[in-house]
Amino acid sequence: MSRSKKSRKPGGAPTAKPKLSKQELATVEKRIRKSTGKVAGNRQKEATQEKTDNNQQKTNKDPRLGNKTPIALGKIVAKVEKAKQVKAQQNSQKSAGIASIRYVENTDNEQPAKTELSAEQELDAIEQDETLQSILAKQEDDIALTEQEVDYYNEKMERHQVLSAELGLDDEDEASESDEENGSDSEDDLWDKLDSPDFSDFEEKE
Repeated sequence: MSRSKKSRKPGGAPTAKPKLSKQELATVEKRIRKSTGKVAGNRQKEATQEKTDNNQQKTNKDPRLGNKTPIALGKIVAKVEKAKQVKAQQNSQKSAGIASIRYVENTDNEQPAKTELSAEQELDAIEQDETLQSILAKQEDDIALTEQEVDYYNEKMERHQVLSAELGLDDEDEASESDEENGSDSEDDLWDKLDSPDFSDFEEKE
């Protein structure tokens, strides 16, 4: 048998890409390549940046160079003066608040007066005690008292007797009672004299 050659189909041949102009090539996006290292000349740029940073730090650390921002000196002086005045006032107050210590000797004449005043105050407090007055009112009304009320009454009355004895009120009461008795007798005597008048002194002597 004779061999038959295969004929190519007309549509199967490869076609060439159309050529693009320069303007069209510029607009076409290029493939982005991954960077595997530093850009050329980067070492020099880093060195210059480090130098500038070091220079800035040195300028800031230099104690001879101060801050160049403007400052209002008048306000600061006024604040300093006010602070001094406040400190002076505080010191004066502290010195005035601490008084000098004096040793006072209590004489014998002054001590009994103080005790009398305290005794009088305590006596007035006992006489004006509301609980004691309520207990006395119960006694007048023949109301039974509790043990606490009885103890309270006895305690206050004993203290009242002691204070009145210290102040000499018992002697005054006795003296007033004796004066009243004498006064009543004297009044009776006067009435008796008036009832039985004696005119012997006024009679003419013969």
